[in-house]
Amino acid sequence: MNDQASKLRSLEKRRVHQVKVSNSVRVIAVTSGKGGVGKTNFSVNVSIALQEMGKSVLLIDADLGLANVDLLMGLNPKFNLFHVLAGQKSINDIILDGPGGIKIIPGASGLYNLANLSQTEIDGLIKAFNNIDLPLDIIVIDTGAGISKNVMSLVRASKEVVVVTTPEPTSLTDAYAVIKLVHKDVEKIHLVVNKADNFKTAEATAQRLTNASLKFLSTSINYLGFILEDKTVFRSNMEQVPFYVRFPSSLPSKCVMNIGRRLLEGELDFPVREQTVGGWIKKFLSFMRK
Repeated sequence: MNDQASKLRSLEKRRVHQVKVSNSVRVIAVTSGKGGVGKTNFSVNVSIALQEMGKSVLLIDADLGLANVDLLMGLNPKFNLFHVLAGQKSINDIILDGPGGIKIIPGASGLYNLANLSQTEIDGLIKAFNNIDLPLDIIVIDTGAGISKNVMSLVRASKEVVVVTTPEPTSLTDAYAVIKLVHKDVEKIHLVVNKADNFKTAEATAQRLTNASLKFLSTSINYLGFILEDKTVFRSNMEQVPFYVRFPSSLPSKCVMNIGRRLLEGELDFPVREQTVGGWIKKFLSFMRK
């Protein structure tokens, strides 16, 4: 009798767990107009910060040209999205445990043929993402840099996007180009200024971009904050440990914590419709095939 009761409790837990998995999640794409602005570093560290704040976070390395989320965390995945696409592994087989309790789906560099998938392959990929066996609150998608079709499709498929820029004029111009291309498709555009020397420089940078977007695109940008330039970021990268973990009391870590809090506060102040994981990948693939 006790064994039977135990099995029933186990089945009930599994049923409740499956209900949680089927719920919609908050999907946030992180992108930038050019490489070298710290986009992936931000994706990794803000994911850990959000997890620390009580959210269940999945980080997807969706840089189809140069997947490197695992490198920043010193991970060495045996399998990635390529093996799922090839039917060699399930999506749950490739999910990694990351720092701070986050979950990670490692990317596969060179997956440029997603636009040429057959309908059977598309259905299989959608099914794979629908079968993610995790209770999730937030999915952070680290996209590639630039305005290629791959990157823009990933961003357009998401309800929210965080555009990462630096104060450099070229970075600012490229960030505006990204906003111009996606502002009609996403519901909320956030902005983060990385590698800022100080508060005033970051504020001035954000003001220029938000003013231009409002004036020429009639689009409001939600400025989340800035991350200060600091040697601890370089040291962490060399050690392959996220700076939020390696130097939790550093200025960059405190900046990321503030940004994470603003993202969560935004759930109440600026509600955005959630998505199912399968719905997101389906929408992404539809943009790729246009």
